[in-house]
Amino acid sequence: MKHLSPIFMALTLLLLPASGFAQNAEDWLPPSGVKSPYNPLAVPTTLKPVPDSLASLLSKGYRITTTADYGGSGALFTLFRQKQTVLCVLTAPTPGTDQNVPTSRCWSLNEPTSEAVKK
Repeated sequence: MKHLSPIFMALTLLLLPASGFAQNAEDWLPPSGVKSPYNPLAVPTTLKPVPDSLASLLSKGYRITTTADYGGSGALFTLFRQKQTVLCVLTAPTPGTDQNVPTSRCWSLNEPTSEAVKK
């Protein structure tokens, strides 16, 4: 048992700093408009609607690279395929409302060739 105590203490000290990284984005990103050398300018970004569902894009070969909670109203996915990055929000069915099937909305972050989306 005496050997477990130093191991437990070492693991605690190693894992304690990692808990600080598990925070929401609003906890560590500077708010928009704050004058700071670490705050980049807000630059207009084009989000072009993609007429495909998340399931359809996955069937076409897109791969999920990141996921995040979308403010309690669904899940946000980042997909990538052949130099194209797509954001999708997946909304689950909500009992007690008229939404009884899962839905997804997707946007392209960069301008792909039209063939890249159709394939």
